[in-house]
Amino acid sequence: KQWYQRRVRGKRRKLWIAAGCVGCVAASLALAGPFITPALRKHVLPYVPATETTIELIFKELRPTPTSRLIDLGSGDGRVVIEAAKKGFPRADGIELNIWLVLYSRWKSLVSGTNSRTTFKRTDLWKYDLSPYDTIVVFGGEGMMDDISKKLKEELKADTDIISCRFPLDERLWTADKLIEDGPNPLWRYKQS
Repeated sequence: KQWYQRRVRGKRRKLWIAAGCVGCVAASLALAGPFITPALRKHVLPYVPATETTIELIFKELRPTPTSRLIDLGSGDGRVVIEAAKKGFPRADGIELNIWLVLYSRWKSLVSGTNSRTTFKRTDLWKYDLSPYDTIVVFGGEGMMDDISKKLKEELKADTDIISCRFPLDERLWTADKLIEDGPNPLWRYKQS
């Protein structure tokens, strides 16, 4: 009888260990998945946070008006959107596919006291209407700049300010008003005509 009980306990222990391992793998995939899946999309766009210098340069170029609406395409951890609210933009939105970054951005906005002027959404930028915005910040990957250039040209109203970070918009559609150097992270400023 004791032999049988030890055997059953041993099997239960192995079952609990296996269940724990499966749980750890599932939790790891749930947490890491949003950071890995960008590599599987048509437009590969990994999360790379903006530097403080980049953010300073962006807001040296942009001046809010009482009716300004800014959107950060691929808002990551929300740095640009939160800084826009701090700099006086009455409305600043961020769109991002990674749910963990969206939740983190919302939390950071709440903690910084800017949550009444910021919104973070988990959405696909290719399906999102950009026409209500007069200020656009783009952190794009090299392979997506032609497509984002077309989308911006089709949807934006005249006099929309655009800052493109790290990669320029398609020069067949857009002419940069200004190139702002930031070492390995250059910025280009455009204006929709």
